[in-house]
Amino acid sequence: MEKFKFAVIGAGASGTLMSIILKTKGYSVNLMDKDTAKVETLKKLEVLKATGKTEAQAKPDLITADTAACINGANIIMVCTTTDAHGDVAHAIADTVQEDQIIILNPGHLGGVLNFRNALMEANCKVNPLICEASDMMFACRTMEIGHTFHSGVKAKIKLASIPAENAKKVADLLKDVFPCYVPASNVLETGLSGGSGMLHSIPCVMNINKIELQQPFDYYIEGLTPGVCKVIEAADKERIAVCTALGVTVEPLLPHLKSVYGLEPDNLYDAIQSCVPYKGIKSPMNTNHRFMQEDTLCDLVPTASIGKMLGVATPTIDMIIALESLLLGKDFAKEGRTVEKLGLAGKSKEEIFEMVQ
Repeated sequence: MEKFKFAVIGAGASGTLMSIILKTKGYSVNLMDKDTAKVETLKKLEVLKATGKTEAQAKPDLITADTAACINGANIIMVCTTTDAHGDVAHAIADTVQEDQIIILNPGHLGGVLNFRNALMEANCKVNPLICEASDMMFACRTMEIGHTFHSGVKAKIKLASIPAENAKKVADLLKDVFPCYVPASNVLETGLSGGSGMLHSIPCVMNINKIELQQPFDYYIEGLTPGVCKVIEAADKERIAVCTALGVTVEPLLPHLKSVYGLEPDNLYDAIQSCVPYKGIKSPMNTNHRFMQEDTLCDLVPTASIGKMLGVATPTIDMIIALESLLLGKDFAKEGRTVEKLGLAGKSKEEIFEMVQ
């Protein structure tokens, strides 16, 4: 593969790890974050460090808080921010992004490409770059301290989709040497509805809210996903699959998805979670502003419920979690999240929606 230049937007755990891995593979990498204090700390470090599954040290070619500088000359723009920040990223690059640049949302969550494209248009972007979305972040990782990321695991298969849909295979083929986990999906509906973030993040956080508010740390997956919590997740996941069926999208239920991605053996969700090595040691959120409670509800549960409502599919468990979280956080998630209206899907038939994403 030609040695492309990458721009990584978002210097959280996944963005930092991605920049280290790309650099150690010989690629030119720019890393950007809007947090100027974090950027200054990263600049002062001799190297950025990854430990765990990946043991490596590297320093991006450029570390900056300037989005335009980060993407200048890049062939591939890897967006590794939280998905609820995608609109801000689109607005930030609208004046400088080029027609021949490829943007990949890692992940996109439900409606990722549609949301990003709409935001570019709102910002009067004059070009039409290819935008792709991944069904999930490829790494399981966490920040130990600024500049040090612990890499606990890598997912074997991550679906990749784009609009037009046919371009996903071209991009997956283009990146197969550096990111072999990318496999082309049929369209962005498949990638958006394939992820389990809303199930695995929003629901356990709501059900462990007392510990989170009291800032009592716990092993998030191993201690937080008890058998009872898993029962609620399974009920919500059945509703997600029902929405997919009504829409004509084929995706795996959460349990077989996790078994496929992580190579797990148990045949029930609780035991599968307990056996998942990359999940061990991941600490719980210490406040309700964490992405598990924010982006995964706004960009996963809300659009799933919104599409379900439009198609006449009941989602009582998902609706309950959204309502509870809205009460707990004093925020109208159902209104602020990615609704069918915001994604441009309102009032459209299943056939019209498929035409939009092809």
